[in-house]
Amino acid sequence: MSTALDEQVTISLPKGTLLVLFELLAQSYDSWKRSGSPQLAEDTFVLLKPDAGERTALWDLEGAIERTLPEIFAPNYKDLIGEWKQKLKSE
Repeated sequence: MSTALDEQVTISLPKGTLLVLFELLAQSYDSWKRSGSPQLAEDTFVLLKPDAGERTALWDLEGAIERTLPEIFAPNYKDLIGEWKQKLKSE
């Protein structure tokens, strides 16, 4: 039996926005992983100090983006990120 919490949702964002969010989340995870501690290090990215459930939700979003966007593996990935950051800053 499915509950409302099991319901799948679709998020519609521009591809460039998703690429920037993925990079932000991936860098945050890498910083946390390198810290060697389950506690967040001072220099890791946090959104109002997310708790374990919020952190897991962000990582789930990162994984969903990774599965959705083949551009993450493109040779010009860093250029794409730079271009979209500039575009998003100007909006």
